[in-house]
Amino acid sequence: MIIPPKHDYVTNPFVNTNQELKELKGELDEEKAKISLAKFLRANLGFTCEMISGITLAKYQELVINCLFLCNYSMLIFSRGAAKTFLAAIFCYLYCIFNPNTKIIVAGPTFRTARFIFNKIDEIVNSKSAELLEQCMPVKGRSRRNDVYEWEINGGKIMAIPLAGEKVRGFRANILIIDEANWVDKDMIEKVLMPFLVSPQNLGDILKQKEIEDELIKDGKLKEEDRTSNSSNIKMILLSSAGYTFEYLYTLYSSWLNKINGAEETPENIKYFVAQLAWNALPPEMMDKTVIEEAAKGGNISSSFKMEYGAQFCDGSDSYYNAKKMEECTLHVGEYPHTLLRGNPNKKYVLSIDP
Repeated sequence: MIIPPKHDYVTNPFVNTNQELKELKGELDEEKAKISLAKFLRANLGFTCEMISGITLAKYQELVINCLFLCNYSMLIFSRGAAKTFLAAIFCYLYCIFNPNTKIIVAGPTFRTARFIFNKIDEIVNSKSAELLEQCMPVKGRSRRNDVYEWEINGGKIMAIPLAGEKVRGFRANILIIDEANWVDKDMIEKVLMPFLVSPQNLGDILKQKEIEDELIKDGKLKEEDRTSNSSNIKMILLSSAGYTFEYLYTLYSSWLNKINGAEETPENIKYFVAQLAWNALPPEMMDKTVIEEAAKGGNISSSFKMEYGAQFCDGSDSYYNAKKMEECTLHVGEYPHTLLRGNPNKKYVLSIDP
């Protein structure tokens, strides 16, 4: 199931770039030819991807990448094997090519998770059919350190970071991708990761534009209500399989669906996108049936199969101890009662806890 974003296209018909280009007549000078080519490539991301990297996208993949381009908040709840990481890697380099100075941060519950998307980009760039992409992302712009992987592209960069330590708080970007989002807790997403997205990518242009419009309003040549409306270019993309309904990811999922369907109010220039894709909705050639048969041995109606392959959120588990009941009985950080340790104020202690 793919729920499209609530979009201006409802009231303003979608501009058919291909039709516009088809109606061009005569010869184009070099500048107009370059602009026309850029418009065509942007309007046909599947063609662009194949041309620069040799990868042919399935129709659903092209649709999803287009929605990631359009929307500020996107969530992909996909079955295992539905190519979430692959799509994220392709989105990263395509978006940076069409949007100069873009900074993308890729994070996950472990540094290994974040590096996986980065390494997938590396694998694509180094493939034999990606000569044009390699020119956009020269290897000399790539660096791998213990605390961050970086790749410079088109004035911006793609960064894979670990979610550990205080250093993580110093990063800034205008696009945040969180892989395996169901394993990243609420506080990490809301208090550490989302503050990365504080500054719009084109802040300098916005400030300059505001200054010009301030002068026009002062001279009586422009009305306050006629100021230019700047749409947000900040994006957060969550990638995950489904989880339990009592977990934070489901709370976000439900809220975003309500916003898409108009049940919750959203700012006019903010767009949401949720894609939910089960194994049996994929093109047949993309999923090995033997894998599904093996996974379904415990029953294809089991909660684990529904979450991992059916992309469905579940209330509880099939184990002897129900996951929802265990969660309800669990004490969370800051809740009472808890253990209070006391010691001699004149001594120093080393505390070790075996989890």
